[in-house]
Amino acid sequence: MFSAAIAMKPSMNFQSRRGSDGETSDSDHCEDIYDVSPMHGCTDAFTSVAAAPKWSVPDQMVVDSAVLAPADPTYLNEWFLMMKSNEVKFHPVQSLNNQPQITPEMRGLLVRWLTQVCQTTRPRLLPETLFLAVNIVDRFLAVTPLGLDCLQLLGATALFIAAKMEEVHPLCAEEVVGLCDEGQYTRGQLRMLERRVLSTLGFHLTVPTSVLFLEHLAAHGQYDHLTSCLARHLLVTSLQDYVICQHAPSSLALAALNLAASLVNNTRMNTCPAVDRCILDLQLVLMTMIDRLPLPDLLMMCYQQYHQ
Repeated sequence: MFSAAIAMKPSMNFQSRRGSDGETSDSDHCEDIYDVSPMHGCTDAFTSVAAAPKWSVPDQMVVDSAVLAPADPTYLNEWFLMMKSNEVKFHPVQSLNNQPQITPEMRGLLVRWLTQVCQTTRPRLLPETLFLAVNIVDRFLAVTPLGLDCLQLLGATALFIAAKMEEVHPLCAEEVVGLCDEGQYTRGQLRMLERRVLSTLGFHLTVPTSVLFLEHLAAHGQYDHLTSCLARHLLVTSLQDYVICQHAPSSLALAALNLAASLVNNTRMNTCPAVDRCILDLQLVLMTMIDRLPLPDLLMMCYQQYHQ
C-alpha cells in the first residue's frame, strides 16, 4: 500500500547509480519504448488516508545545507521583481479543479511520500529537488485529468525529472520505480509518462520555487542559521497543504522568514523596496500558515537539530 511504502522504503538499500566500470547505467539514457503494459491500479493505496498522520515533519534534509553567505544587495530589487514576474507563469492555482478522482488529501499524501523519499534516499536529495517535483506535479494536474491509479507514478516521474535538473548524480529509472509500491509500475511506464509530462509543460523546468526565494532573501537579510532552518522547515511542511500552496512562492518564502524570525525573536534586515511592498500584504499568508501548520512540533524539532 502507498501509506505502507512511506514507512518501509527508508529501510531499503538501493543499488549504486553507477555500474562496475564507473559509467552511468545504460538505463539512464535508453528508453524502453516497447514496455507499455497497462498501468495497474493503486486505488487501495488511498483507503487509509484518513488514518495516516496529517503531517510528516521534515528532518535534517532542510538544515544540512549551509546558509548562503551574505550577497551583494545591489541587484536584489531587480532579481526579486524578475522572479516575481516569472512565478506567475509557473505557479498553478486550484490545480485540482479539473481532477474528478484526486482530492487535496490525496495530494498531501503524495507530497508526504515524496518528502520521505528525498530525506531517506542516499545520498540525500536536495530540497530544491523536492520543491521542483511538487511544482511539476501541480502544473501537470492543473491541465491534465489523471486517474487515481497513476498518481504515485506521476509523483515518481516528477521526482525523476526534478533530480535530473537539480542533482549532481540524479536517480536512474530503476531506482525511481523501486521507490514505488512493489510491482506497481514499470520502467517503461515511467519513461512514457516522463515524455507526456515534459511535452505538457513545454520543457519549462527552470521555475522560481519558494525555497529559491527563501535562500536569496535569507542571505540578503543576514538571518541567523536557526531562523533560516526554521523557515525551511515551514516551507517543506507547507508543501503538503493544498490551501497554503495556493499562495505565490515569493509570499510563502517571505511569510516563512517573518514567522520564523518572530518565533526565535530575531529581526529581519537588509531588504529592498520590492520586498518591503510584498511584506505589507503578508497578513493573509501568515494567518493561513499559523492556522494550518504544527508550529510547536516544527519549532521543537528545529531547535533539537540545531543544537545537535
